[in-house]
Amino acid sequence: MQHVVQIPGNRNLRGGRNCKRLIDVILHGRGNIQPFSAGIGNSDAALIMGTGKIWVRIPETMRFVFEGELPPYLMAKDLILTVIGDIGFDGGTYCALEFTGTAVYDLSMEERMTLTNMAIEAGGKNGIIEPDEKTFEYVRSRTNASFEPVYGDEDSKLILERAYDVTCMEPVVAKPHRPDNRAGVTEVSGTKLDKAYLGSCTGGKLEDFQAAAQIIKGEEVRVDTYVVPSSTEVSEAMRTTMVDGVSLWDVFVNAGCQMGHASCGACLGGPIDTFGRMQGSEVVISTTNRNFPGRMGSNEASIYLASPLTVAASALSGVITDPREALV
Repeated sequence: MQHVVQIPGNRNLRGGRNCKRLIDVILHGRGNIQPFSAGIGNSDAALIMGTGKIWVRIPETMRFVFEGELPPYLMAKDLILTVIGDIGFDGGTYCALEFTGTAVYDLSMEERMTLTNMAIEAGGKNGIIEPDEKTFEYVRSRTNASFEPVYGDEDSKLILERAYDVTCMEPVVAKPHRPDNRAGVTEVSGTKLDKAYLGSCTGGKLEDFQAAAQIIKGEEVRVDTYVVPSSTEVSEAMRTTMVDGVSLWDVFVNAGCQMGHASCGACLGGPIDTFGRMQGSEVVISTTNRNFPGRMGSNEASIYLASPLTVAASALSGVITDPREALV
């Protein structure tokens, strides 16, 4: 591996001419643009910086096929939480999780990031989606470097393949205290909340906030609701992206949300003064990635993971709410 650099936009990576793999510390969501992107820890990062090498075993592949037209009340977070609930938070350990099907290719590139990013929450080594024209347009708009798409072999062996009809799915949440503790939103509707949180790499992208704004615009939240852009670019875009003449940023401000600086925020817990951090036995619904005890701060907090649509609907009611009720 050599010459991994950041290209304009402060959010997209490409390798040098001889680089065919990307190993990174946190950006394991890049499987949506097709590198073999795997998360590593500090020790592995030090080894790579010192030697330029790392031991990687070729992972076995699991394939998840989503067919049908995605209903307006479902997002990529619902799809990946369904997968994690089916195979368990360690069910994909050291496997490549491949996502395909008409519903996947109908997703935007940002939504695909959520799928590939959260493969790690099932133990996956990486998540990946075969490229299509949407992928090529996304990459070409960000770099003029040449690239060669890679596709799976037709006779490749799979250790698991599961198919889903998205037209038959409902919004889902992951109940405390594991990402695989899945439930349909109707099973937990009415659960009283203390806080709501919109942010993280799988819930703080521009399109995540645009989705939430569909529900929150012109309304007022009933619980403390924290909004944390995932990058400075997203934060800036929220101030210039308009929703019926109102900036996306002001949609949330006017609804009574608390606005944070671009960061991982409370997704990683952090010091006691971290913006949006859980301090006690709060019950929170969040677009973040994990809900293990202590993940967002306090070990006593109860974290429900959900899509931006479900989090927005719940912030307005103060209880976990089916977003279909708010999208009428």
